[in-house]
Amino acid sequence: MFKSLLFMALVATVSAHGNITSPPARLPGPAMVEACGQAAVDSILADGGLPIESVVNPLDSCNLFFCRGALLDDNIDIVQEFFSGQVVNLTSQLPIPHEGPANVSIVLAATNKILGEPLLVFDSYADENLPELPANNTAFSITIPDAGSGVEEACVEAGDCALQWFWFGTGAQQTYESCIDFVIVNTDDTTATKRRSTRSRM
Repeated sequence: MFKSLLFMALVATVSAHGNITSPPARLPGPAMVEACGQAAVDSILADGGLPIESVVNPLDSCNLFFCRGALLDDNIDIVQEFFSGQVVNLTSQLPIPHEGPANVSIVLAATNKILGEPLLVFDSYADENLPELPANNTAFSITIPDAGSGVEEACVEAGDCALQWFWFGTGAQQTYESCIDFVIVNTDDTTATKRRSTRSRM
């Protein structure tokens, strides 16, 4: 636990090309070291918003194209509770902009596929040629799909789904991802707590 918190503190203080800062997104930790290798994690610790293409020497067991390789086991204490129809405010930091498309989607962890349609789409995002980035590039919101969309059934336990921010800088040819782990809760259940998957520990 201490090691995981230390990793998170280090990532939060380094420079970045871009990432999600709120709600808290997955960060590297000991489980990612095991899956991706120390060199890969060290490169992310050196730049918290490092593009996927610049991660150093990832192991074959490292799935960089889902949450940039970060794992639920290192982030179980920051799993969010959302409900159908909830508006979720997100904040990103973009110290180094690169124009290109971006989206926010619910992604199924088992398949790394988007559930339904993207919740938010930017055809042009973080355009470095603008004198100032639009406010909605760094502060925006999405709405969790209503009941009947399949989200309630698919996102039951921590690790089933992630809210993934995806951005591709076309000129730079660089890919950025941040993931927010969440579960769907019933708004009538006032005692609901985060349901944590044990599958990754079996």
